[in-house]
Amino acid sequence: MSDAIIGSSQTNATKMALITDMAQKELLAKAVFANYFTNVSQFAQKGMKSISFPKLSAFTVQERSSGGTIDAQAITSTVDTLLLNVPAAVKWIIDPNDSIQSTLNWELELVSKAAASHGRYFDQKIRASVLADATEVSATGNITRDLVLEMRQYLKKNEADMSQVALFISPAQETELLKIEEFSSNQVYGAPVLITGSIGKVFGVDVVVCNALEDGEYFMAEKGAIAYGFQRDPAYGEQDDIDHGVGAKKRGLDSLYGVKSLQVGMGNAAPTKSALMIKFKAA
Repeated sequence: MSDAIIGSSQTNATKMALITDMAQKELLAKAVFANYFTNVSQFAQKGMKSISFPKLSAFTVQERSSGGTIDAQAITSTVDTLLLNVPAAVKWIIDPNDSIQSTLNWELELVSKAAASHGRYFDQKIRASVLADATEVSATGNITRDLVLEMRQYLKKNEADMSQVALFISPAQETELLKIEEFSSNQVYGAPVLITGSIGKVFGVDVVVCNALEDGEYFMAEKGAIAYGFQRDPAYGEQDDIDHGVGAKKRGLDSLYGVKSLQVGMGNAAPTKSALMIKFKAA
């Protein structure tokens, strides 16, 4: 009776799966915005180039007297379309001689670096949607108590779900936010907020620091303000590259996705702006 052997065909497949899984987790860990906006990846099926989202108007409630009638109403419908048009890719080659003389595990280290770069690139795509489609606050300059309240009021007027709203700030704006008593105080709404310098809440809204934002940038948004969808999750691959020495390999990490602002022109928003996000005012 012969023993079963686990060979290269099994170990190589396992290795690729493990590296791909690690890359996907690393990308999401570095993509700060990923957890705060709407992931519609389940709708991004093979053969599709876009995902559509219906936007419906609202009914107007009427009072009907006894024995009377009311007018029937029509609902209008428009569409938001998310294009799956971001073919993000990173490729690299490691010289086998340099690799073997290094104590660093270059293969795993560079996969991690590539995934982190993908995460930061994803955040920049979200930022671009914010810059293009968010309403601006009334005054220029750093974040203040009044501007936080103004942003919060804008979202509440547009019926945002405040339990899914966050305030996103650049590292430079964190210093300005710490000057707001309602944030730096230990007691806001009866709960501890600032503990050992960590970011917490201001007026009940989560505060998130993101390096994708530049010094003077900040914005407040509900989760439904932006949708993103991965048609192709981050995928790792490699192939031999004999031109760079025996054992050299080309390695790459690719993904395909799209990002889209939603609720544009709805509620109290201007026709080209989202009702669910509001940002700093450009100087």
